[in-house]
Amino acid sequence: MTPPPAETEHDEDTAAFFEEIENNQGKEFSTCSASDAFNQVWQCYSLRSQALNYYRYGSKKDCGAKYDDFKFCLSTKTKSASVADAMIRKREEEKRLDKQKQRSSEDVWELHA
Repeated sequence: MTPPPAETEHDEDTAAFFEEIENNQGKEFSTCSASDAFNQVWQCYSLRSQALNYYRYGSKKDCGAKYDDFKFCLSTKTKSASVADAMIRKREEEKRLDKQKQRSSEDVWELHA
């Protein structure tokens, strides 16, 4: 057997990873939990959730948005913390703007003074 090298040799990616860890200590970054996102997809496709939606609306529940969130979360796991943070913040802002464009109960009810 050959003895291990005196100094640990790292490839460029490993060196960049350790450098990022040192530079980002103490910073707060947005993250997403892949397990939570998967649980939301699983819950959406559950029999109870689908049956309730069918009872209320007469159709199968569309879980595409939850699945897209899960895929997005997985895609952030391969990025650096700062890049993932920017991606997550941008997506949250887009989702917030889309939600504002949707109808609300205020569109239905008249205000009586």
